[in-house]
Amino acid sequence: MLFDSLYLNGCTVSYPGTRVPVAEALAQGLVRDFDETIGNPEVPVFEGGAPAADLAVEALKGALKASGTDPSDVGLLLHCSWWHQGFDIWSAAHYVAHRTGALGSLPMNLSQGCNAPMAALELAGRAMLADPSINSAAVTASDAMLAPQVDRWNLNYGCVHGDAGTAMLVSREPAERNSYRIVSLASSAAPELEEMNRSGYEPTPGPAMRAGGTVDLKAAKKDYLTQYGIEGFTGRSRESLTACVREALADAGLTGAEDRIRVVALPRLSGKIFETVYRPLLAPFFGEEKLLWQGGETAHLGVADVGANIADSYERQGLRPGDLCVVVNAGGGYTWSCLVLELVC
Repeated sequence: MLFDSLYLNGCTVSYPGTRVPVAEALAQGLVRDFDETIGNPEVPVFEGGAPAADLAVEALKGALKASGTDPSDVGLLLHCSWWHQGFDIWSAAHYVAHRTGALGSLPMNLSQGCNAPMAALELAGRAMLADPSINSAAVTASDAMLAPQVDRWNLNYGCVHGDAGTAMLVSREPAERNSYRIVSLASSAAPELEEMNRSGYEPTPGPAMRAGGTVDLKAAKKDYLTQYGIEGFTGRSRESLTACVREALADAGLTGAEDRIRVVALPRLSGKIFETVYRPLLAPFFGEEKLLWQGGETAHLGVADVGANIADSYERQGLRPGDLCVVVNAGGGYTWSCLVLELVC
């Protein structure tokens, strides 16, 4: 979808104060069946005692300040999460709005796995294009993979999980700094692959209520691949990933080879996934030198990957006004997305 007249302002990341290097976790025997291509990121760890949604609160406060946006101007707030935000049967989106002073916003919660912020940006953009009364929309995200229900070191293949919160504002005017024009966003879904995250399991009456009391994504994926093989999944994922990239570029009037495209930011999974999945599929569009993988710094941040990649591209990549940043992401379900941003200032 071509947006073109909306701006992404003040993208901010909030990390907890504790960092645990993967090497330290390995030395303590916390990590099993380690994928060495993850490297030795310093994993941000939220130590509890407060709602995980506080990470989003701090990020949104930063985004409002960075963009010069008054909280009263936020008409829509979409909060993204994958796991427990702090309380049962409770709206984290309303909490984020309350704690940041965005009391005139319509808060909504969005659960789309790691790709939720892409879905939120698309929904926010569509809402603003349809309703001129919305001056600004906030997209927030936060997750904390806390024990004992979640074992961040062994939860899934190809990653360990770090904790973070992010926030960004979709507005009708650019901010004075840290502002991108949203050019286009495209997504492609494969709903038939939802079984991969539940294969071999029976439903439960609540979260983390299987034997042992922990979430295990590896077992379901292993069962699925044993039943169906890997060819169907890899073929469908290749098709969906390249389809959303091709669509986003076409909507933006681009081929991918333009010099203006300075960076293509990718999910913070393992180096192996980057080398075997993203590099061979995306290099034909963009060339290899533009592909950016930062998983070796923070590990996988779940729903915070998208915001962290946007923020780090602004802070670290030496972009100049008119340069383009492409953000590619994916999430269980499965959905793949491609976002094209043009730096304004």
